[in-house]
Formats: sequence, structure tokens, C-alpha cells
Amino acid sequence: MGAMLDALLALQDIELQIVDIRRQLASRQRTVRHQTTKLRAAEETLEAEREELRRSQVQMDEVDVELKSRSAHITRLRENLNTVRTNKEYAAVLSQLNNEKADVTRLEARAFELLTGVEAKKKALAERQAAVDEEVQRLAAVESQVTQAQTSFTDRLAALERQREAAGAALDPRALDMFNRISERYDGEVMARVIQVHPRHPEYLCEGCNMSLAAERANALLTRDDVITCDNCGRILHMTKRT
Repeated sequence: MGAMLDALLALQDIELQIVDIRRQLASRQRTVRHQTTKLRAAEETLEAEREELRRSQVQMDEVDVELKSRSAHITRLRENLNTVRTNKEYAAVLSQLNNEKADVTRLEARAFELLTGVEAKKKALAERQAAVDEEVQRLAAVESQVTQAQTSFTDRLAALERQREAAGAALDPRALDMFNRISERYDGEVMARVIQVHPRHPEYLCEGCNMSLAAERANALLTRDDVITCDNCGRILHMTKRT
């Protein structure tokens, strides 16, 4: 293998390190975005439950007001029973009193139902708030990890970028342009080794895509320092020796 292919392999080694660092940073940033979305959803659910609790408390207040009003009316009706002069008037007031008592009983049942629901919602709301607090802590943790990773990788990434620039400058511009295009397509995996399928038969594969290669291409790699690409995947081929 000639000097140009050696240089391309060295450039690929640098490129893969850069890609790996960027991939790690991108993965952490995706985690932050995912956690942010998760936290936002939890906060929206928490707010919806708070609103539901507020509505239930308003209903409780309304029932309480009505209960007090009905109770006051019952008191007045009882007082009226002592002042009526005829049986007909007495029966009418008594009927109204019984109806009011029945309504009060239903209202009390409703008030108990609402109270039970409110207590359950308060408990659920406290649990939901605790869950949101945990999500906030998780977000803070992953954001801290991103910051630490960025700090940790900054110098290393800058050094690799300088190495890449120097290595690229030593290459033929056309070879470098081809390298960059293939790198963008395959995340830095530009080079593909050619392997011989059987030691006694001239059958070869591109290790990048596992597709067959003509024997002429393998022979060319062994005799010339040229940029030869795989017809299938487009990677730059290299071959150190017959296997």
C-alpha cells in the first residue's frame, strides 16, 4: 500500500475520533432534549390536575353555600310550623320541610363525594409534584453532563481538528474532496479493506459492504498507489497484503 492510501487511512483515524466525539456530544444533547420534553409533559399534566382540583373545590364551595341556604330555610320552616293556624297550612309547610330535608340529604351526600374526591386529588397532586421535581433534577443532571462533556472534549476536539487540517493539506485536493464526501455519507468510515475470500482463489470482497470485487481491482491496489473505490458502496479501497 502506497503513501497516499496510508495518508488517507491516517486521516480516517483522525476523522473517526472527531466523529466519535461529536456523536457523544450529540447523544447527550438529545438526552437533554428528551428530558426537557418529558419534564414539559409532566408539568402540563401537573397543571391540568391542579385545574381539576380547583374546579372540584369550587364545586364544594357551591354545595356548601347551598347547604347553608337550605339549612337556614329548614330552620325558618320549622318556625313556621309553630305559627300556622290550619291543618292545610301545616301540611303544606310540613311537605315543603320534608322536601328541603331530602334535598339537604342529597347535597350532603354530594358534599361528601366531592370532599373524598378532593382529598384523593390532593394526594395525587402531591405525588405528581414529587415526580415533576424528580424530572427537574434529572434535567439538571443531564445538562450538567453536557456541560462537563463539552468542557472535557473542547481541547481534544480542537487538537484533532488541527491534525485533520494538517493531514488533509498533505493530500491531493481531489482525493481530499472525495474523502470529505464519503466521510459525510458514512460518518467518517471512508476506507474499506479488501479481503480475499479464499487463499487459493482470486475472489475478493469489500469489507465495507461485503460485496464482491473484481480481481483486477485487488491487483491494482497491490501494485498502484491510486484511489480506487467500491462500485457498490463508494468507499475508498485499501489492501495491505494477500490473505
